[in-house]
Amino acid sequence: MADKKKSFPAPPSLIGDKVFLRPITPEDVANTHHWRLSSEPQAISCHPLPLRTAKEAAEAAQKKEKSINNQRFTAVRKDDKTPVASVSYFSFNALNRSAEIGLLVDPEVHRKGYGSDAIRTLTRYLFRYRGLNKVYAQTAGFNEGAIAMLESLGFKKDATLRDHYFYNGEFHVGYVYSLLLFEVDW
Repeated sequence: MADKKKSFPAPPSLIGDKVFLRPITPEDVANTHHWRLSSEPQAISCHPLPLRTAKEAAEAAQKKEKSINNQRFTAVRKDDKTPVASVSYFSFNALNRSAEIGLLVDPEVHRKGYGSDAIRTLTRYLFRYRGLNKVYAQTAGFNEGAIAMLESLGFKKDATLRDHYFYNGEFHVGYVYSLLLFEVDW
């Protein structure tokens, strides 16, 4: 009997301990749109975010041009194939060998390690297969969960952005965190 080849739900470079990453689909956007709304949209970005219906968000995702220099993935829990997060890289800079990353986790599974595993998996891919030297992320100073997660993964605070997030009628500090290739110990 011939040996069966092992099939992977994603390329091996996109498989973490708890999740695997696959390119996000318009259906993922529609099915997980409530995560963004439940996460207080303006608390998770310093940029204005349009409020859309799930259908409008899916249509916008469908129209968005695909690029190797910015890509969104769905992080899927390995044990039951349930989407648990959306993770992305953007502002890819081939000259400086850097990119910014972003993460949105299903609010129902916060603090279970899925976000950390998604960031670790994406960062490992960017360092090993895309040749990056630096991965960075921005977050609001009041986002204690994101700060703790980034620091637990070895990210260092590079900058403080004064009055960078306008939220609930007040300005808040923002932080830029980064991880360099030589600092990775996982």
